[in-house]
Amino acid sequence: MTQKSSNLIKPIRVSSSARHSAFTDLLHVGDNLVCCYRQATNHVSGDGRIEISVLNRGLKVASRQHLSFPNCDLRDPKLSVDESGRIHLLAFARFNATPQSCSSTRWVSWFSDNGLTWSSPHFFGPDGWWLWRIRWRQHQAYGFAYNRQQNRVDLYAGHPRKSMYLRKSHALSMRDHKLGYPNESDLMFDPNGAMWALVRRDADSYSAQLGYALPPYTKWQWQDLHTYIGGPVMKPLSEESALVAGRIWQGNQPKTALWHLALKKGKLTHLLTLPSAADNSYPGIVLYKESCFLSYYSGHVDDETRVYIAKIDDLRKYLDKVE
Repeated sequence: MTQKSSNLIKPIRVSSSARHSAFTDLLHVGDNLVCCYRQATNHVSGDGRIEISVLNRGLKVASRQHLSFPNCDLRDPKLSVDESGRIHLLAFARFNATPQSCSSTRWVSWFSDNGLTWSSPHFFGPDGWWLWRIRWRQHQAYGFAYNRQQNRVDLYAGHPRKSMYLRKSHALSMRDHKLGYPNESDLMFDPNGAMWALVRRDADSYSAQLGYALPPYTKWQWQDLHTYIGGPVMKPLSEESALVAGRIWQGNQPKTALWHLALKKGKLTHLLTLPSAADNSYPGIVLYKESCFLSYYSGHVDDETRVYIAKIDDLRKYLDKVE
């Protein structure tokens, strides 16, 4: 099922003036939306900083903050909130980075109680592994880390203000599953405590994988979704379904798309394609009452890579068409 871009959705620009604003995430905090993203010279430059914009529900930017370190590229910031309501910001830090190499990499986290002010940074994690995103259950954070040379993703558990410990090596890998280059990912938990995982791949069939595991999350089952999804994000709708957003290829062009995912069937249904062009995608999703808010980056307006938020007020109209 494929649909054209929605002409009814008018994304609102969020990012401040910068040469390249990209790699977003989005969180609902009180009466506000908190959106984070990387700003840099370009997609692979070594000068990335994080901009955090706080917006009201009318999508007006109320405040901005910036996080950066000297001689460091901060990449792919991700937001999460623990059971106590504390907000955590996770990023990947490449020190002395160039497009070809860097001397060292670390995971780095900050926390906030309101999205307006942030703690000092905390560095942790093994060099060379990229912890993409964390999700919380019973006061513990979980996330997949990937390593391109190792051709695998490993599951980590712990706390981003302390340390994350290896829970399952080769959760998805070329060695054990014959599926090449798994990397970016998202996780969610169903009401029974089962963990679902969505993992991008960039080898062989390039098709994303849907994983399932029961506690303690060391035995994984995988389904092929037969679709490429870049920068995936997943938001639960019910015990049996979720919203998925990410990069898709349509007509040899990258676009930012939204799908319905039937978890047990492993079936993706394309709902809509957002106005997007050139370098784009890496979305965040917030569901609030009957509305869906999507953050993403794109060059569709003026060929400049900027961050936008789209509000979908009629999400139910799309979901009602899912078979």
